[in-house]
Amino acid sequence: MIQQRGRISAAALALALFGAACSGPDHTSAGFCSKLVEVTGPGAVESVLVPGDPARIDGVVTELSELHDRAPEEISTTTRVLLTFFRSYQRAARDERRDVIAENELQLSQASLELDQYALDECGLFLERSVPTPRPTVDPTIQAPITD
Repeated sequence: MIQQRGRISAAALALALFGAACSGPDHTSAGFCSKLVEVTGPGAVESVLVPGDPARIDGVVTELSELHDRAPEEISTTTRVLLTFFRSYQRAARDERRDVIAENELQLSQASLELDQYALDECGLFLERSVPTPRPTVDPTIQAPITD
């Protein structure tokens, strides 16, 4: 009787674990791509919050964590590298953040390239990096004087 209860308990535990695994995040390319569209879109933290806002880095870490939770096996190492970097950056004192960047520059660059390639190949997304908009140094509406 005790052995039978043990088997029933083990079977119930296995079913519970299986059920939890099935209800967890979607680890398919489609699920990952859907989340990638969300975290790189116009409503994402990096688009909504300005650089220097303390909530921005917290939001980026949260979004990367959600993205990593959905990452299929072929991109999960890359998302882990990015998440680990941003968590380190988040925990670092302001005066130590440049060191964190310098220490992780090569890994961060490689992971960024891998994510860009995966996004293009699997999701059909071109991940555009935000760069400052150049400002003209002269007014283009001013006509230059004609000299003969």
